[in-house]
Amino acid sequence: MKTYLITFSPTGTSRKVGEAVVRGMGGEYEVIDVTLPGAVEREIPADAVAVFSVPVYGGHVARLAKERMGKISSRGAKGVAVVVYGNRDYEAALTELGEWMRGSGFAVVGGGTFVGEHSYSTGRYPIAVGRPDAEDVAQAERFGAEMAKKLQAERAEEVDLGCIGRTEDGWWRRVRFLWGAARAMRAKRKGGVPAGDESQCTHCGLCASICPAGAIAKGDECRTDAARCIFCCACVKRCPQGARRYDSPFAPVLSGNFRRRKENRTVL
Repeated sequence: MKTYLITFSPTGTSRKVGEAVVRGMGGEYEVIDVTLPGAVEREIPADAVAVFSVPVYGGHVARLAKERMGKISSRGAKGVAVVVYGNRDYEAALTELGEWMRGSGFAVVGGGTFVGEHSYSTGRYPIAVGRPDAEDVAQAERFGAEMAKKLQAERAEEVDLGCIGRTEDGWWRRVRFLWGAARAMRAKRKGGVPAGDESQCTHCGLCASICPAGAIAKGDECRTDAARCIFCCACVKRCPQGARRYDSPFAPVLSGNFRRRKENRTVL
């Protein structure tokens, strides 16, 4: 049984978790990375298995991820739904991904929620720094191995992704976060997107080439098109000169309320 990994992963965390899952499953696999424009139409064979691994933005599957995966379908292939969130909450993302997969012809037989370093994490405001770490990767590989055993059985039944449940933070932390988030949202509406520092930028063009939304133009790397930016912060995380930055008003709120290490959850 061939395995396909379909991933949207601007900062690399979703792909890292997805690759760990398919490695754990063993055997041959193909990666279909839809992070950048130009994804081609693909129909996954019915006798194959597809692992979808995508990031969570604001409690939902990233809008651009669903758009890019729109040309991928099947007529009965087994599917595994994986979402990666920044240590706050995945909210509706896992069930959303499962519903999308079923609508595209996949039988959802497993799923998982994993933690990755938040896009807004900085040295001053750390949020799940370094995750997925070695422990996370090992858990993802074990999940993949368990999925392989299930798929080898005569009947691999579909699962209820909603049974994983929401993350637990305590009512006071949630209230404090919502209060801080409301203030941060007002600050965000005033503008501000990731931008470059002319004194540090070498105009290498890397940020323009990795931006999934095409919000950065080659030769004008210090400016970001606010109408296109999805705030994935890939340009910030991956700039070799450290020339790009984004001081998100949400960073201190997230860092202050969600420092406790959250565990990965799976269902099969």
